[in-house]
Order: sequence, then structure tokens, then C-alpha cells
Amino acid sequence: MARLRQEGLTTREMELIQVLWQQKEATVEMIQAKLPNRLEGSTIRTLLQIMEDKGYVAHEKQGRANVYRPVIEQQSVQSSAMKHIIQKLFGGSTELLLARLVEDEEIDLDDVTRLREKLKQRRGDTS
Repeated sequence: MARLRQEGLTTREMELIQVLWQQKEATVEMIQAKLPNRLEGSTIRTLLQIMEDKGYVAHEKQGRANVYRPVIEQQSVQSSAMKHIIQKLFGGSTELLLARLVEDEEIDLDDVTRLREKLKQRRGDTS
């Protein structure tokens, strides 16, 4: 039975698009060389086709090779993933997410100070 295609990027698809964000454009062979875990070329081609169907990448023919490039910005994917995580795991509460980061020692006082400055800039505060 065939699996349903999920919206968003799977873990493997995320690996591929990260290579494309770094390289700007790449062939299957170039992507394969940059991956931390070896994948067969045919698997990469299949994943890239799925990603193209989802609107994450595009390709153009150069000689005999397809050259792939990302069509969605990294920041857009990050924002979408964060919204999904906050909604699914923290009931939509950014405060609970931040509390978890503090409890797990993933964020420290210096990080909080930098975040506070970003929030002030966002609000236009200069004090």
C-alpha cells in the first residue's frame, strides 16, 4: 500500500534542501557527495521529484543532467516548522516552548538578553 505524501519536508527531504541552500544549485551527484548519510542516486532523484511536486525545488536540464535549486527560502521553512512544533507539542504556547528550552539548558541568560534586545528592536523600543 502506497504511503500518503505528507505536506512539509520529511527528514530526508530536509537533508537534501539544506545541501541546496548551501550550494544554491546542484546535480544529484553533487547532492549525494554532500550528504552525511549515503543515499543512492535513484533515491535522491525520487525525493527531489517529490520535493518539486510540493513546490520546494525546481530543476532545469543542463546537458544530460538535471540541476536542482531551492525555490523556497530557508527562513520560510524554519518559520513554518516552528509554528507546527509550537502548535503540536506546546499547545500553541511560545512560553511553554521557551520554558522547555530553559529547563533543558538549551538557552541561557546571555541568550535571553539577546532575545530581549531583538524584541525591543521589533517593537521599536530604544530604552
